[in-house]
Amino acid sequence: MNNSLVISNEWLFNKYNVPGSYYTAYPPTGVWSKGFDHYHYIGALKEAFSKRLDLPLQLYIHFPFCKTQCWYCQCIQVITKSETKIKKSVEYLTKEIDLLINFFNSIGVAPNFKEIHLGGGSPSYMGEEEFDMLINKLLSFININNLSEFAIEIDPRTVSKEKMKYYHGKGINRISFGIQDLDPVVQGAINRIQPIELVEELLETRGLFSCVNFDLIYGLPLQTRESFKSTIDKVIKLSPDRIDLSIFGYRPDIFKHNRLIEKSTLPSLIDSKLMWDDSRINLEAHGYKRIGMDHFAKCTDALTIAKKNKTLFRNPLGYSPGRFHDTVSIGPSGMTKIADYYFQNTYMLPDYYSAIDEDLLPVFRGYRLSEDDLIRRDIINQLMTYDQLDFSELEQKYVINFNQYFRREIDLLSTFVKEGILDVSDNMATVTPLGSFFLRNICMAFDNLRKDYRHNAESVA
Repeated sequence: MNNSLVISNEWLFNKYNVPGSYYTAYPPTGVWSKGFDHYHYIGALKEAFSKRLDLPLQLYIHFPFCKTQCWYCQCIQVITKSETKIKKSVEYLTKEIDLLINFFNSIGVAPNFKEIHLGGGSPSYMGEEEFDMLINKLLSFININNLSEFAIEIDPRTVSKEKMKYYHGKGINRISFGIQDLDPVVQGAINRIQPIELVEELLETRGLFSCVNFDLIYGLPLQTRESFKSTIDKVIKLSPDRIDLSIFGYRPDIFKHNRLIEKSTLPSLIDSKLMWDDSRINLEAHGYKRIGMDHFAKCTDALTIAKKNKTLFRNPLGYSPGRFHDTVSIGPSGMTKIADYYFQNTYMLPDYYSAIDEDLLPVFRGYRLSEDDLIRRDIINQLMTYDQLDFSELEQKYVINFNQYFRREIDLLSTFVKEGILDVSDNMATVTPLGSFFLRNICMAFDNLRKDYRHNAESVA
C-alpha cells in the first residue's frame, strides 16, 4: 500500500494533533448557553413554522440504556438490567412526544418528518413491548409510510434474526450495526465481545432493509495496522452499504470507564493515521467512495448520490443525503437544530423526568446563530462534505466580499497552502489528498468562537 503521504508528513500530524471540534455542529456544543429553556424552544419552533409550514424534519430519539459498559464509549448512556427502568424511560419518551404533538396541534401544523433515527445508548436493547409503545405513539402523529428513512442503531448482542424481522415489520428500513472491531483481542480490550458469526447470522435478514451501515473505530487499544487491516478485509466481505470509520477519542478525564483502557495499549498517532489510510485505500479499491471526513459508501448508496448531486449535509449523527436540515430530538441529551437555533435536552434522567412531569420540554441549553455564525456554519459544512470552498458562491449567497470578510482566515489558509494541505485559486479552495487528514484543522481557521476546546459531555458540568 502507498502510505507515503502519512510517512513523509509525520511532522504535520504532530503539529496539528490538537484538541478541537469535529464540527458535527457549528458553533460546537461546548459554547451553547445554559440560558435556554422550554419557552425559547417553543418560540423558535413557532418562528420556524411561521416561515414554512412544510419544513422537512428529522426526528431523533435518544434511548439512554445499554446492557453492558463498553470501555471505549463516549455516548450518553446508562447501564442497567432493570426492565422497570427501561419501561419508565420509554413511557417518558412518549410523554415528551405528547408535548410535541400538543405544540403542533396548537399551531395547526402536521409536521413533515422525512426521517426518524433511533439512537442511544442501545435502542435495540428495548423489549418489543416497549418498542411497540414507542412506535404506536409515533404513529399517532407521523405517517411512517411517508418516511424516506427509518433507522435504528443496533448492538448485535441484543438482537436475533427474529427481532430483525420484527423491526422490518415496524417500518425500519435502515440499520446501523455497532461493530467497532472484529478482532477478538481488541474486543476483549474494550469489553465488547462480539463474534463475527453473530453479525453474519443477522445479515441473513439484510434483504429486508434498504441500507446497512457499520460503525467502525480505529485507534482502539491493542489494535495494530495488520489486525485492523484484517477487520477491514472481513468488513468488505460482509459488504455493508455504508461505513462510519471514526477515530477513538480517549478521554479518561471525563468518562470513568475510559480509565479501564491503559494509554500504553493505544496505537501511536502515526499508526492510527496509517490505519485510516490503509482502510481508505482498501475500501476505495473495492468500490467504496469516501464521504466527507469519516464515512464510506457504495456507489448505489444515498450518500454517494447526494455527494454527486450536491445535497450532502453533516449533522451530529454523521452525514445525511440532505432530505432535511432541521432535527427535532427527544430523550436525554437529544440535540435539536431548528432554523437559526440549537437546543439540547438535559443529560440526567431525574432532571429529564422532572421537566416532563411539569409539561416542559427538557431543554437545558441552546444557541441562537448570528448572521456571521450562519456564514461560518455554511463554510464548515462545505469543507466537511465536499473538500472544497467556492468563494464566489458564498459571496452571492451572503452578499459579502470573501477576501475582505475573511482577511484573518486568508492569512491562515496561506499556511495550509505552503504545507500542501490546500490549493487556493481566486475563487476556490480545494482540500488536497494530504489535506483530507486535516479537515477539522482547516475548519478551525473559520471558527471565530473557538475557546479552549471542551467535549460535549465535559461542558455539561
